[in-house]
Amino acid sequence: MKKFLLISLIIVPILSFSQGIQNKTEIQWLNLNKAEELSEKYDTDMLIFLFRNGCPDCKQMKEQTLKDPEIIKLINENFFPVMIDGRTKDTIIYNGKKYSNQQPIKAGSFFRHDLYHELVIDGGHQYYYPYIVIIDGDHNIQEYLPGAYPSIRLKRRLLEILK
Repeated sequence: MKKFLLISLIIVPILSFSQGIQNKTEIQWLNLNKAEELSEKYDTDMLIFLFRNGCPDCKQMKEQTLKDPEIIKLINENFFPVMIDGRTKDTIIYNGKKYSNQQPIKAGSFFRHDLYHELVIDGGHQYYYPYIVIIDGDHNIQEYLPGAYPSIRLKRRLLEILK
C-alpha cells in the first residue's frame, strides 16, 4: 500500500505537469464571443487572425509562423486569439451586431465576409489574406498586420505593439 501511495504521489504530478505543457504547444484559439468577453473583462487585446481556405500565405502562417514556440508563447500570454475564415458563410455576432457573407460568387467560392470587411477597411489596405487585426477591450482597432509574416517579423511587430 505504501508503494502504491508513493508511486501515486510521484506519477500524478508528473502527468498533471505534462498536460499543462502540452496545452501550451499550440495557440489557445477562442471563439470571438469568448474573446470579446475576456478582452472587456481583463482589458487585454484580442488578436484576430483572418484567413481563407486555399490561400498559400495563410497555410504558410498556420503551419510555420503560428507553430513557432516563441510566437505561441507571445500570443497566448498577451492576447485573446481568434481565428476566423474571412469567407465563412456563418453569421458572426461581434460588438452586438450581426455580420454575414451575403455575396456568393457563381463559381462556388464565396466573397469576403462582412465582418472581415468591417475589420480591415480602415487599415488602408486592399482585401488581403492573411490579415491580423489587434483590437482592445473597447472594440477599438489598435493595429493592422496585413499579409504573411515569417516568425521573426511577427515576433518583432507583436513586441512593438506590446510596448
